[in-house]
Amino acid sequence: MARVCVLGATVAKDLFGDESPLGRYLQVQKVRFRVKGVLQSKGTSPIGTDFDNRILIPLSTGLRRLLNQDYISYVRIKLDDADHIVPVAAQVRELIHSRHHITPPEEDDFRIVTPTIVASLARGASRTLSLLVTALAAISLLVGGIVLMNILLISVSGRAKEIGLRRAVGASRRDILFQFLTESLVVTFFGMLIGCGISIVVCTVLARETKIPVGLSWEPFALALVFALVVGTFFGVQPARRAAATNPVRALR
Repeated sequence: MARVCVLGATVAKDLFGDESPLGRYLQVQKVRFRVKGVLQSKGTSPIGTDFDNRILIPLSTGLRRLLNQDYISYVRIKLDDADHIVPVAAQVRELIHSRHHITPPEEDDFRIVTPTIVASLARGASRTLSLLVTALAAISLLVGGIVLMNILLISVSGRAKEIGLRRAVGASRRDILFQFLTESLVVTFFGMLIGCGISIVVCTVLARETKIPVGLSWEPFALALVFALVVGTFFGVQPARRAAATNPVRALR
């Protein structure tokens, strides 16, 4: 029931700055606590949770003075061997059944979450997110390719005299085809560069403004380059073929 506490590194810095918090007092709700120590910094989790943003107090003090309850709502059990997770979880379930007087077919009034369950849920969420992102990416590529093709078709119509003049001075259909196909690839290539630049800026800002760890790898940029070339080639062929098929006489008229 002692009103003492141990602070996480973040709390100690936020409340006391560079001064030593040992022996100082702070108030949690309406209870005054004396600082007995500071935890060693543990950093952040992969999802950005600050492990140092915490205050530790005696269990009895928290139950009686803060929460006004006589039961524990959450328990974390740490094992020395991962192979013991399943049998220990079964033993804990039997123990709580006995303490809570639960007999089949009554439903449990508690929940046991093991790393296996968490990993399974994470894999399921990851698969769903991957499918969603893949679908969005496919739609984006399709829409972007259609827009690119329409722009190139308009460009072909507006540059009919240029195409006719090139044909008149000796350019072949293959030359016209490669010209417009190259322009299509250049457009998608610069679009890829702009997109990669925006992603790098966003990742840099997130890493600077939040505590979420951000890492950049070369694989997404390589995929971006491949898809840019594929989209530029696939959707640029039809406008390039139309430009190559332009009649030079009609174009010059």
